[in-house]
Amino acid sequence: MIGGQGFELAWRPAAEWTTVHAEMDVIRLLSEEDRSAIGRMLVDGTVTPDNVVAAAHNVLEAVTGRRWWEGQRLLLMSTQPDALGHLTLAGVDPWQRSAYEWCAATYALYTRNADEKERLRFDFQLSLPPKGYEDAWGDSGGDDPEAVEQALAGWSGR
Repeated sequence: MIGGQGFELAWRPAAEWTTVHAEMDVIRLLSEEDRSAIGRMLVDGTVTPDNVVAAAHNVLEAVTGRRWWEGQRLLLMSTQPDALGHLTLAGVDPWQRSAYEWCAATYALYTRNADEKERLRFDFQLSLPPKGYEDAWGDSGGDDPEAVEQALAGWSGR
């Protein structure tokens, strides 16, 4: 939903979602007609670029099942040659899987041999919002401040 208008985004395989490097890449996945409508809304001031960015973040969260930056990071991590090789050898086909499944497989790949401390470190690093979005870190209410404090203490040897 952008500016009170709903837009439909057809299902896309994970392979297409791995090309999302910025918010406007999400908009690129819409039909030409919808992209034009959003462009007109931006030009006439019906919506702001921030509205479009927020909508793109909502879409990323919906398709990956994670906070938008976590989903985006996992999608990008999955395209690294080593990760992509392991996922391919495991039979996970990015043209047949959803972005949600692909992110889950990527997460499993990166944490499969990790002990609890390593997994906590990976989870913490994954959960850090990008610069400029620090306030969004606690929005979902899923971050436990005590768990974060304990993890940081464990890493620093306190």
